[in-house]
Amino acid sequence: MADSRAPAPCCNLCGGAAVDGGAACAVCGGSALDRMARDGLSGLPLGLLDWRQARLPAALPGLNRQWFRPDAGSGAPADFIAAVLAPAATDDAAATAPAETLPLAAAMAALSARGVAYFIGAAADGAPPRQRLDLMLQRLADLPMACSVLAFDQQDPCGAARRPGWLLFRSDQDAALWLRHLLAWNPALQPASGGIADPFAPLRAELAEWQAARADCTLWWRDDDLVRSGAPLTRLAAMSQRYRAPVLMAVIPQRADPALARDTAALPTLSFCQHGWGHVNHAPEGAPKSEFGAERAPAVARAELERGHARMRELFGARFMPVLVPPWNSLADPLVAALPAIGLYGLSQYYGLPHAAAGGVQRVDTHIDIVDWRVKAGVHAPAMLAERLAAMLRARRHGALDEPVGILSHHYAMAEGSWHFLGQLHAVLAEFSCVRWLSPQQVFGDALARQRAASCAA
Repeated sequence: MADSRAPAPCCNLCGGAAVDGGAACAVCGGSALDRMARDGLSGLPLGLLDWRQARLPAALPGLNRQWFRPDAGSGAPADFIAAVLAPAATDDAAATAPAETLPLAAAMAALSARGVAYFIGAAADGAPPRQRLDLMLQRLADLPMACSVLAFDQQDPCGAARRPGWLLFRSDQDAALWLRHLLAWNPALQPASGGIADPFAPLRAELAEWQAARADCTLWWRDDDLVRSGAPLTRLAAMSQRYRAPVLMAVIPQRADPALARDTAALPTLSFCQHGWGHVNHAPEGAPKSEFGAERAPAVARAELERGHARMRELFGARFMPVLVPPWNSLADPLVAALPAIGLYGLSQYYGLPHAAAGGVQRVDTHIDIVDWRVKAGVHAPAMLAERLAAMLRARRHGALDEPVGILSHHYAMAEGSWHFLGQLHAVLAEFSCVRWLSPQQVFGDALARQRAASCAA
């Protein structure tokens, strides 16, 4: 009588050892994760893998290193990255968190243009592939890059254990190609597929034009409403230093903490200018907000500006730049003409607002405010902001804008989404060597020269 029992499963890593359920192989020590990694990728034609330069951790011996080129070094972009993902910390986490040695953001940033990241879960979470796909896309939406994802379940070829798996692609074409081969190899996988578009695509395209023209794409950064040091200011200063992007900080003189100058002495990328006097709205009900609009008596408004100027000199001394940023970007024409007499030779408002010409005053505006004040200082739609910035840079490149493009932030008011977008924006800009951040001293060089001339004349 023939033996009706199913043959003992063999380890697909060493080729002959019997494996009991999900246990480690007694011969080679390969785990269920190792066997699933080998099984999941064995269905792919060798041509999809053999040209790829990979970074393969020892934690996944199931991957055959002969399929890949050797790693050329940590500084080179990787065509293939593999890692085990730890379970999510909470049930409502955006996605499983990568192992400490390979964070998700770092993995995606390290991939080449046709790179693929293969992640396998350390434990089954019970969620269907479609739900895990959606959660992974939520996390990937935090990265400033396009990405396609395949989410699937893998079963131990030698047992019943199941683990979630993901393939992440930088190329839509590669994702479609791999999907076809995976389904042909194992139709039971039935991966869920999806992707996210790159919200910065218009900006990257415009910066590529600057790069091709070998032209300097100059930008500058202004941040409003500084009154005291603290965690938001520390965060902004760290971002400024990381991306070598100096910031002109607009300080509210009446509300400024006396310790602010001391607290900022060791923050070399920050410069300081005057942000009105008390940031108080004097506009009539229903009118646009303004501290120094046409509704105020010019003599009263000028006296407040003079007090603010004296306060800024008292606080910052030589670090005070003679530039006025009027609250809500509004300044009555008679006050513009009076600025040099006060000792203010620069003016910064917002692009598109009308203004009066005034001899002796250099005006340089900002052009992109990342904060959407209608939603409690949240961020505008990232794609919209990227398109607006691309449009301003395009106007600059074609000569329709005669000043460097300015980015405006408000560190004390910004919600987390605004902070995140600001970091994404800096990361994208840092990809292009044509981008050059100007210091406030470079932006307002004419104003500083006029200040020096006035001091010499006095």
